[in-house]
Amino acid sequence: MSGKNYLAVDDQDESVVNKKQYAEWRSFLFLFQFTKGHRLVIGVALFSLLLYSVMAMISGHAIGTLVGEGLAKKNWELTKKWSVIVLAAELLALSLHYYGRKLLTTKASFVILKIRETLFKKLSSLPMSFFDRWPQGRVVTRMTHDVEGVEAFFTASLGRMLNAFFLAIAAATAMLSNNAGLGLILIFSMLPALAVILLTRNKVNIINRRMSKLSSSINSKLSEYIDGLYVIRAFGLEQWSERIFKKKVQDHVETTLEANLLYAWSRPLVSFLCTLPIILLVWFGGVKVMEGTITLAVFVAFTRYTERFFGPVMMLFREIHVILQAFTSAQRVANFLKEDSESDLFLKGEVFEGKTITGEIVFDQVWMGYNKDSWSLKDVSFKINPGEKIGIVGTTGSGKTTTISILSRLYDFQKGDIRIDGQSIKNWELLNLRDQIGLVSQDVIIFQGSLRDNLTVDPSISDEEIMKVAKITGLSRVMKKSGLTLGDEIKDGGANMSAGEKQVVSLTRTCLLNPHILILDEATAHVDPFYEKILHDGVENVMKGKTSFIIAHRLDTIKECDRIMVFNQGSLVELGSPDSLMEKKGVFYDLTQAQAAL
Repeated sequence: MSGKNYLAVDDQDESVVNKKQYAEWRSFLFLFQFTKGHRLVIGVALFSLLLYSVMAMISGHAIGTLVGEGLAKKNWELTKKWSVIVLAAELLALSLHYYGRKLLTTKASFVILKIRETLFKKLSSLPMSFFDRWPQGRVVTRMTHDVEGVEAFFTASLGRMLNAFFLAIAAATAMLSNNAGLGLILIFSMLPALAVILLTRNKVNIINRRMSKLSSSINSKLSEYIDGLYVIRAFGLEQWSERIFKKKVQDHVETTLEANLLYAWSRPLVSFLCTLPIILLVWFGGVKVMEGTITLAVFVAFTRYTERFFGPVMMLFREIHVILQAFTSAQRVANFLKEDSESDLFLKGEVFEGKTITGEIVFDQVWMGYNKDSWSLKDVSFKINPGEKIGIVGTTGSGKTTTISILSRLYDFQKGDIRIDGQSIKNWELLNLRDQIGLVSQDVIIFQGSLRDNLTVDPSISDEEIMKVAKITGLSRVMKKSGLTLGDEIKDGGANMSAGEKQVVSLTRTCLLNPHILILDEATAHVDPFYEKILHDGVENVMKGKTSFIIAHRLDTIKECDRIMVFNQGSLVELGSPDSLMEKKGVFYDLTQAQAAL
């Protein structure tokens, strides 16, 4: 019996490849919106490439006249004249090609920059439920590998593809206008090569999707192992992790080899088929020259036109894997950008922006589930008065963290309503609401940078103001004991800090925001008695005048709370003062007795 899969299926998985996914051309139309502000210059670049194709055909005609009418007939004056024309046409074509490709590449780089900025902005606007379903490595792949695939197309392959398209159209037009019969023969002789490209296109697309999916899987597993390196080392799981990671890499290698095998026979075949026009030109064109139906000048010009015609087809096949990979990447980027943001899910009705919270909180028959299969909160109702200190207790998975998560609008709820100061939480502007709710979690995130950077990124807050708050929270004592200053460098994840130091930093960081609602989620769970005392004193100072929630497994840490909420299996089963709950001898009493017996 297989367990539930809580992760979203990769959008390059064949089982969902046609669901919620843009067609290739629609993906690029979607990304085309990012060319706004650069379209005029891109248009000039495309026009330059078009003129390059025209000049290339003029050069071909001039070479034909030079050979057929000048050199063949020993007309040296005509030879000199057409030599100058050929040279001028080639130089002009080269200049137009360089100018067009340079403009296109430059503006494409700006477009990619805009896409990258939009992706990062999108990343910061996605709801927490998105990151519950998407592995970290898959998100990183969207931000790096997939954007690089689109970038490779826009900055290189697009120019070559458009150049090849214009050349092929110009060459076909020139051949048909000079000799329609011979032109049609040569054009139709390219159909076998085009047929091979079209027939292998779907297979190449499937392989590209599989490679993208496996690349994402490798990144996910690598990110997971780096984050869990401490556990891997502690349990001696190096060989186990290496074995699983090698399997992921091997799957990618096998798919790459499958792609190489496909290219190994298809590319030589297309190269051979692309020589058919030259063979047919020599055969049919040579006969027509001997019959006098066409001149030598036309024959030489056709040789040049044919080169310009089958060259683009060869280029298309050489670039087909890059182009199709770009299509795959464009689909993934477009799908990522179309994911619902928090503003799509949360903001409804009238929006209260800039309003100050006083701290009255009401849960009115609230139901919440992280997925459709089960409820994490069931019909929860309570009222908290401004300035109250509320303890939240219950067994693991009872709904404690879920309650504060939906209060902070990190997740949405499905039924009922939550009101702050009499207004539905759905009517509060998200940033304004979160600015006034401070959360101190047991899992502290520390970024690499100075201690000051980890406390605030607001340059308007002076060091004196920071130290004033640090005195209230106890951070100043920690800094004095550890010899820390605001300018000292902190390693990624706080590797050069103890658990207690990190927790005091987290408390100070929250207090600098001066929140009106304070939430402490097991803030003292992993600290020693010295830091626990500092945190306890700091918390007491910070909570004065604020509506506060303290989630705790150790019940002695909430004995000074005004009231305690007791959760069990998603329901609020008890609410009252510590003394009244002990007298009631219900769930809270049982939890207290169980801890006392340990």
